[in-house]
Amino acid sequence: MIDYIIVGYGIAGLSFAFKLIKEKKDFVIIDKPETNSTFQSGAVLNPTILKRYTISWKGSDFLKFAKKFYVEFENEYNVKVFDKIMIHRYFSRKQEQNDWIVASGLKSLENYLDHQVINEGNYPILLKNGYGIVKNTAKIYPKLLLDTFKFNLTKNNFINKKFDYKKLEIFKQYVKYGNFKSKKIVFCEGVGIKNNIFFNYLPIESLKGEYLIIKSPKLSSNYILKSSIYIIPLEKKFFWVGSTYDFNDKSLKKTKKGYNFLLSKLNSFISVPFEVIDHKIGFRPVVKDRRPILGRHPKYENLILYNGLGTRGLMLAPLLSKWLYEYTSDNKEFYKEISINRYKELYKN
Repeated sequence: MIDYIIVGYGIAGLSFAFKLIKEKKDFVIIDKPETNSTFQSGAVLNPTILKRYTISWKGSDFLKFAKKFYVEFENEYNVKVFDKIMIHRYFSRKQEQNDWIVASGLKSLENYLDHQVINEGNYPILLKNGYGIVKNTAKIYPKLLLDTFKFNLTKNNFINKKFDYKKLEIFKQYVKYGNFKSKKIVFCEGVGIKNNIFFNYLPIESLKGEYLIIKSPKLSSNYILKSSIYIIPLEKKFFWVGSTYDFNDKSLKKTKKGYNFLLSKLNSFISVPFEVIDHKIGFRPVVKDRRPILGRHPKYENLILYNGLGTRGLMLAPLLSKWLYEYTSDNKEFYKEISINRYKELYKN
């Protein structure tokens, strides 16, 4: 018998499995990704909400732990998946300069928003109202992260197949799936939860986003650009540009509307030539109250949910995985804000 079956391989599944390795626990990951939100992510570690100038729930705690996690991952596997990088937040109106100065004076944001407004050196930016600098942020290379971890697992640790919920047998002390008997099973499926017959009662929605990959030799790769869209450096003068948000469209198709929206925003933002290399879509699992959902199934205690990480999954997952391990191994309760119990009235036995 093994300790855990993990269903789903995005940043949630990876970070939880990494924690299990450190704790010397046995596990198997089962997944055949279709719309992995971690692969599609812009991959920025930023606890600030720049639209409203607030900090996300326990954002500083999550950021601090995430940075340690990615450094530890790099040391473990001798690979570079993490870079410190600042964000240049460009203002579309003069009034936004005043908003920035006020926000940068708040105690909760003083470690992130530089107080100074910079009005010079705007090339190649078309917006001429200056910018502020977001400090202590970083970016991740998610595909390299996931590929590296998977490559270093044994073939017995990863099953590249779609999970069949109807084949899961549930007993009081363990679960059985095919040839695997496990003390617990953790579902980290992201938007795949809609097919999960055990947890599909929860209010987790898939948020569709479209984004572009562009090539622009004259854009700087030394920082992230932010206005109404993000322009995030990748490598060799390639950039991630996004994104759109659509709760209603659940199709896997790229849209002309999304493409044109991003193109118009890009053209209103930068003044240097660029080439659109690709147009892609991704889906993120989001909850109405913008909090992850973790915890045991209301009826089956050895079925565990780990979902709803949303747009900040790469920042949240390392610390959430620590909390989830302590919860499943030592029955240590976590914050009510992320507990599955906040939706217990929705479960119908």
